[in-house]
Amino acid sequence: MMHMMGRIHKIERKFNAKAERLAYRHPVWSFLMVFVGMPIFVLAAVCIGTVLIVFPTAFLFG
Repeated sequence: MMHMMGRIHKIERKFNAKAERLAYRHPVWSFLMVFVGMPIFVLAAVCIGTVLIVFPTAFLFG
């Protein structure tokens, strides 16, 4: 279990380093990704999740 947690932390550190490097090299793109892209991604994920739960339920209960 500890080995798996160590691997997850290693992946997280690599991702954070790459995200930080991108933010320093391309500040406008990183701003747009954080404040425009992420909210759209979250709303799309919520919409898809809701559709996957509600449509089968509506189909079952008519």
